[in-house]
Amino acid sequence: MTGRPVDLPPVRAYAPRRRRLATAGVAVALVAIGVAIGSRLTAPREKVAAPATVTVTSSSPTPSAPTAESTRTSAVAAAATYVSELDGSLLLDSTRLRAVVNRIASAQARPTLVTAYEQAAAQARERLGLGTVPAPVVILRAAPVGYRVDGYSARSATISIWRVGIIGSGATVDPQQSWATETVTLVWESGRWEVAGFSSAPGPTPPLPAGVAATSRGELFRTVPGFEEFASAAP
Repeated sequence: MTGRPVDLPPVRAYAPRRRRLATAGVAVALVAIGVAIGSRLTAPREKVAAPATVTVTSSSPTPSAPTAESTRTSAVAAAATYVSELDGSLLLDSTRLRAVVNRIASAQARPTLVTAYEQAAAQARERLGLGTVPAPVVILRAAPVGYRVDGYSARSATISIWRVGIIGSGATVDPQQSWATETVTLVWESGRWEVAGFSSAPGPTPPLPAGVAATSRGELFRTVPGFEEFASAAP
């Protein structure tokens, strides 16, 4: 494996223009949108032994489920929940991916969102080297840091979620952090918030403190899978 950068091409989809909120772009991402399609991933420079099966570690505690009431609070909860559900590990399971997108998308946006996510998921699996022998260790984790209400009414809302994630594949991608802002446009349909569109932008990205070196690639692959997800912890 060389050090040649691997580019994940941008994938954006737009729902029909009859509804303004449905025009938000789709930027499907890895690591719970931690590394967006279109970002640059660097191929590994040192060989790491891979196990016989893929190990995927993913995700932060699932935010509170959306409530059946149109409020700013329920819009934030819905956006955080939906971004968390569409995390990196979901891109490895096409059946679950389709089911989740069908469940959370608005009726008008659903066809284009399903298509966009399925196409991006196929590209992501290829870039991560899934299906190769031996199977690589794959690390996909993310955690929300904060949110911002960009717009709200009783029928629509725009919520931005600031997230940090880590992605790595023993076959293709050096473990690396990624900071992103995921913007979710929502519409109130059938008594709940549903997704009209997603968009993703890099950052804001804080630097490491001076004098703090990044952990080596091999050490990350050895230690990160040993940490359990908070989502699996008993309340």
